[in-house]
Amino acid sequence: MGSKGNKRHQKRIATPGFLQIARKDHSKGKFFMKVRPGAHSKSHSLPLAHVIQDLLKLCDTMKETRYILRNNKVLVDGKVRHDPRMSVGVMDVIEIPELNKAYRILPSRKHGLVCSEISPELAKFKLCRIENITTIRGGIPQLNLHDGRNILLTPADGKKYKTKGTLKLQLPDQTILDYYPLEEGNQAIIQLGKNIGVAGKITQLVKKFGVNASLAEIETNGGVISTSYEYIFPIGKESSAIDLPME
Repeated sequence: MGSKGNKRHQKRIATPGFLQIARKDHSKGKFFMKVRPGAHSKSHSLPLAHVIQDLLKLCDTMKETRYILRNNKVLVDGKVRHDPRMSVGVMDVIEIPELNKAYRILPSRKHGLVCSEISPELAKFKLCRIENITTIRGGIPQLNLHDGRNILLTPADGKKYKTKGTLKLQLPDQTILDYYPLEEGNQAIIQLGKNIGVAGKITQLVKKFGVNASLAEIETNGGVISTSYEYIFPIGKESSAIDLPME
């Protein structure tokens, strides 16, 4: 395989553990498609083709996957997508209108990332964590979200939001429906680390200087779990705004 192929593919045996594929199944080929650099980190995102073919099992071959995408049968966050290597990650909403099916990508203790089936009503919104808040020309505040989106606000509205809080966005027009700050008492899910996929109520936030030094405690059915402040993704206030998979 030439250098061009190597840029687009990797050996199946060397793929990340969260990809739910048969790494030693030679009938599937020696190589596996790499995710295209995009909104989500390559280390924690899935190629759209992998979702269609291996997770949702809508088809068996890459030729069939390309046909499905080329014929506008798959929506991601309310928009038709055609790129099989497109990165999909935490909280992305995937819809198959022809089958009246919808799914949300969620962190999982067993698999790293899973497609959790949701109702058409829940597919109308997405949760996005605020990674950074910047000010652009004219003093306009801009929210930089975890999936690469940027939301412009009025100066007055900019004061309402803080980093690591979560926006509930209507799809696909990005209207802000609600806001869940990273605060004690709110609901959250752990999106990375050894406790990935664990969800519960935030009981304590301990802020310290240093990379990943700040900690958060999450109260779950199995007890209290401590994790990095950076790994917390708020998902609601008194209760979760999204359905969580049973694991």
